Amino acid sequence: MKSPTGRAATALVASTVMLGALSAPALGVPGTPIPAKQAGKVVAWGSEFHAIVPEDIAAKKIVAVAAGDWYNLTLDSTGQVEAWGDPGRAPVSEFPAEGLSNVKVMAGVTTNAIALKNDGTVVAWGSAATGINDVPAELTDVKTVDLSGFVGLAVRADGTVVRWGKQAATFPVPAGLTDVVDIDAGTTHTLALKSDGTVVGWGAAGTTPAPATVPAEIQGHVVAIGAGVNTSAAVTDDGKVHVWGTVIWTPPAELADEKVVDIAMEESIVVRTESGKVFAWGNPAAPDITAMTTIPEALDGEYVGAISAGERHNIAIMTPLQAVSAPTIAGTAKVGQTLTASDAEFSLEPESVATQWKADGQAIAGATGATLALTPAQVGKKITVTQTATRGGKTYESTSAPTTAVAPTQVASSVRASAGGVRYGVAPRVAVSLSPGSASGRVDVFRGASRVGSANAVGGRATVVLGRTALPVGTHTLSVRYAGNSATLPSSGSVRVSVAKAASGLRAKVSPKKIVRKKTKAKVAVTISSTSPVKSGKVTIKLGKKTIGKATVSRSGRVTVKLKKFPKAGTVRIKVIYSGNSTTTAVSKTIKVKIRR
Repeated sequence: MKSPTGRAATALVASTVMLGALSAPALGVPGTPIPAKQAGKVVAWGSEFHAIVPEDIAAKKIVAVAAGDWYNLTLDSTGQVEAWGDPGRAPVSEFPAEGLSNVKVMAGVTTNAIALKNDGTVVAWGSAATGINDVPAELTDVKTVDLSGFVGLAVRADGTVVRWGKQAATFPVPAGLTDVVDIDAGTTHTLALKSDGTVVGWGAAGTTPAPATVPAEIQGHVVAIGAGVNTSAAVTDDGKVHVWGTVIWTPPAELADEKVVDIAMEESIVVRTESGKVFAWGNPAAPDITAMTTIPEALDGEYVGAISAGERHNIAIMTPLQAVSAPTIAGTAKVGQTLTASDAEFSLEPESVATQWKADGQAIAGATGATLALTPAQVGKKITVTQTATRGGKTYESTSAPTTAVAPTQVASSVRASAGGVRYGVAPRVAVSLSPGSASGRVDVFRGASRVGSANAVGGRATVVLGRTALPVGTHTLSVRYAGNSATLPSSGSVRVSVAKAASGLRAKVSPKKIVRKKTKAKVAVTISSTSPVKSGKVTIKLGKKTIGKATVSRSGRVTVKLKKFPKAGTVRIKVIYSGNSTTTAVSKTIKVKIRR
């Protein structure tokens, strides 16, 4: 373990929400969150104790990591920060999880940690002895933080550096230092990276060569920095690593053909290349250096999205090649139409993406483009598109949701209709003939905007039966509409229907049987029959030209007419006359009546 003046792990845990609100950090700032789509699995290596990842952490999708001395911090894809490690040597139990999601946090070598919240303020927790918890009240608008054994460091958005803690007066910030975009504290020295690619170092005055003395040849070209145990490192804009200080940790020869984009430094140096590979080397005298510099097999051939260097172990986020969103299909699943596939989104940029259209899960020969023209061969089948991404010899397939079953091409149709004349109260019947003769589907008959009848056509034919009273008496031009189906387009026609008044019948019965002249007032019971459901109108009874009785027919078609007294005896003929109504014809009947003296 380092002396109390030793620096913290340079790993940071940060949220994309916070970073979006602040100035962008320099290339290679440890702990900058990887995109949410690249969230992956934590892999640790080094000291057997320190490199144990808890099962619950291993199961989560992690976007940033921070390796300390005795404990670690992770930020998962939901924005939750968690601490894990040795609770007896780290402030795990004191971890202020409340309100610390969406923050940038830093694990410490001592039992301290600091966090940069998304509002640009800093919070610290852990041992009170270091003074790190006493964050200056005026410290706001911060864009990045670092942690040394007894010192907290922050870079404000204006590029100035703030230092606090029990040893803040030791190796103070150089006067006039501004325009800083990143800061990293080593064992006895600190490096600050400025926006112009130059590095300012201070501290470690008694060491030769001093790790704070930056080589002149790299000034103006630095994009990332690392400060370790009496040693410093930097990545220049050509992707090369430069190491200087009391002890030179020579980079491995394998890095000659790689472009480094990320660096983390403690007892070892860990770098990540543009292709996602990880390399590590470091102080030969450091405990567990062999374990720390031996990249685990779990990372062999995998893409690493982030790295962090700890005192006795290192951490990386392994991002698998997988689909973040499946491809989608736009268009109508019908013969003659063209479907278009939108690309799936993958966690990593694929080297190549192959597209294959399928019908009911079976590959369609030659269908490997972004579009698919549907043919009769796909009728009734559901279409999907599969995109296969390839990167580094690994592949991942993503398949769209299926379309509806492919419908055949719709052909034009026509309607012919005929109907015979009917009397009111008799259901009109409309005979419909469709072309093509195979057409099927619903047929509707409309009188104006009102639908008066429907039927299903089979084999191009349908008979639509209208209601008995759907049409009033008269001649009507009706609209006949065929709704069409998946194979046949809709169409319409017309038909004329004539509705005549309902024929009527009349029955009459005189009572009583014995009628005496000038004395008996007889009655005639009249019943009107017709196909019309409603009977109305007048019944008149005449003796010659003289009316001897009159009454109104009830809705049931019945009425009883009271007659006047007959003046003479003998057999007479009376005429019963029904006048009819708007839906029923008139009718009359003559009956004989015997009058007694």
